[in-house]
Amino acid sequence: MGWLQVLKKEDSSKENNNQILVIDDNPDITDTIHQYLSQVGFTVFTANSGEEGLKIFRKKAPKILIVDLKMPCMSGLDVLKEIRQNDEETEIIILTGVQESNAIIEALRHRASDFILKPIELETLKLTVEKSLRRLELLQQVKEYTRELENLLQDVRETKEYLQNILENSPQAIVTYDLSGKILEWNSAAERITGYSAEEVKGKSLKEVLAMADLLIDPAVEGIGAAVRGVVGQIITKEGDLRYINRNARVLLDSEQNPVGIIENFYDVTEQVHNDQLLEKRYLQLQTINEIGKKIASCNDLSEIAQFVSEKLVKSFFESTQLSLFFYEPDLNKLILKALSGYNIEKVKSRFPIGASFDLDQGVIGQVFQNGQEIIAEDVTQLPFPVQSLTDKIQSEFAFPIRFKDRVFGVLNVENIEKIKLDEADRFMLEAVAEYLGIAKDRIELMDRIKEQNIQLERQANELRKALNKVEKQKQIIEEQHKKLITDLQKAAEFQKSLLPETLPQFEEVQFNAWYLPSSQLGGDFYDIFDLDDRYAALVMADASGHGVAAAMLSAMFKMTLLKYSAEILNPAVVLEKMNKDFCSVLQTGEFFSAFLAIFDRQENILRYANAGHPRPLLYDYQTGEVKELDTDGFLLGIIDLGIGFSQQEIKLNGQNRLFIYTDGLNEAVNEKEEQFGAERLKQLLIENAANDANLLIENVRKNLYNYTGSNDFADDVTILVMDKLKG
Repeated sequence: MGWLQVLKKEDSSKENNNQILVIDDNPDITDTIHQYLSQVGFTVFTANSGEEGLKIFRKKAPKILIVDLKMPCMSGLDVLKEIRQNDEETEIIILTGVQESNAIIEALRHRASDFILKPIELETLKLTVEKSLRRLELLQQVKEYTRELENLLQDVRETKEYLQNILENSPQAIVTYDLSGKILEWNSAAERITGYSAEEVKGKSLKEVLAMADLLIDPAVEGIGAAVRGVVGQIITKEGDLRYINRNARVLLDSEQNPVGIIENFYDVTEQVHNDQLLEKRYLQLQTINEIGKKIASCNDLSEIAQFVSEKLVKSFFESTQLSLFFYEPDLNKLILKALSGYNIEKVKSRFPIGASFDLDQGVIGQVFQNGQEIIAEDVTQLPFPVQSLTDKIQSEFAFPIRFKDRVFGVLNVENIEKIKLDEADRFMLEAVAEYLGIAKDRIELMDRIKEQNIQLERQANELRKALNKVEKQKQIIEEQHKKLITDLQKAAEFQKSLLPETLPQFEEVQFNAWYLPSSQLGGDFYDIFDLDDRYAALVMADASGHGVAAAMLSAMFKMTLLKYSAEILNPAVVLEKMNKDFCSVLQTGEFFSAFLAIFDRQENILRYANAGHPRPLLYDYQTGEVKELDTDGFLLGIIDLGIGFSQQEIKLNGQNRLFIYTDGLNEAVNEKEEQFGAERLKQLLIENAANDANLLIENVRKNLYNYTGSNDFADDVTILVMDKLKG
């Protein structure tokens, strides 16, 4: 095979290398990458699942893959493992998020070529793909050149001129030397890589010229047929630069099969080595992030976390680096130094001890905290504001906000007395750790709030226990009365009926109708309409916990307590709040009320109402044909009075309206599948019965309820109160 054939095969491999397969379950991402890479000259295939991607890979055999790490069913890591079983050469670039450090480490362990962080920067994507393309081209060259050299070695004994031609035209460095290491031949590629011409090196030993490279083979030890491939070593060029080369050598034999020398080819892999070192650095930094994440998850002491983080991070930078962590103290309105590690630590601590405070307008850290944006200053003399640093004579400074969601808690700051640049891996690590610290600060604050709330709850519990002790005697009296009520159940039932209105007031512009069905001989539902005067009417519905005699007693208690505050009934929220306080002092655990209290102003057509945990009444507007739920903030009555308040709303009833008030025995009634009747069904019935009067509406609701549940016997009382406000 001649060099022309080699070059033709290289062109073919390059064309194949330009084919890229993108696998991501998000079509927007695959479409964006396809459009961008196609514009810069690549042939791009796309797949939206790991399974689909493997099918395309086996059919098209692209040499570069871009794979999302986190996908359903078959993940990017699964795709990587599947391909690496039989393929070590394909470049596999993974897409991943900042929070997936463990998954990144796992992918690198399974020989991922590189990774790109989401959200994807298109320029970074292009550079990463170009690096993979260069590695593929270099690999193809090595294969072709090695194959050619092996073929040519068979012809070395026959013609010196042919060997000389190969030596001079090879794109790789080719060197021959005798068994003692003295150089015999030195081609132009060797001159290009090392800077030494053939005239300068011939007759000299290999180690003398390359400084750090020695003979690869000793025929006396390895044998006359020995060959060595793929040895990476270091050399010093003529200009004094340190370079990395990949070396391959074979023993040269004469016609009688005696070793006469060694032929070696090598090529420059400095860029590849640097890339590998960068990947190793990323791997170590990901390990650091992982260790920091574990510490943050297991520790609740912010000072301990801060010092641990600073000591871990500073090891990833130059010896001239000073790393510090600041957190905002609201009471002082200052940034507080929480941790300090790195260069000249003792001297810095003598000037700025842990706990020292800094103004919010002070230097880089103040700017970052106030603006919530990182500052990357590779040369601090170029900053538009004065530098106020912890370390003397710093030349570069990098600061990142410690934040979580929309809150900035502090600043992670890196100072250096030399001018240094942050690479992509450094920046990724610092951003990730700053975010971890923000999460830790938010979590610790939450735990502190929970502790304080627990203390408050314990105090409230003590107060409740004291209140329960005060009503213990009343509880005993009620229990005795309860026993008596069992024997007098029939009389109690009559008493229960007496609590409910025999008739409802009717007005020219407003009419009322009601239906009540107790769940047993006695129930806990209560409703009433009060005609206060020629202007106001009060509507009330309540539901006591439980059933039977106890619930009837509670209903009586509710009515009496309501009458107690009848003078203030024009303010429903005030009445409910006062009733709640009364009930909290006398009700037993587990006893409570839900209640809806409303005042209708017949002159102004205004409904003023308050709700205490009762099902939301439904208001049907005949003009719009819509059903609206009426609700206000308010808790159940009789459970707790500390910090409990009730809000009050009012609504103007224009035109014709229908108000539908009910207890939860209606909407929570269930069928044989344990599915509730539900408020949405009630809304639909209101719309369907808009043209019917209130009695027919109630009858249709009752029939629907019986048909739905298959019974007319329910686990809870059912009460309906309808107010029809006529046009006007």
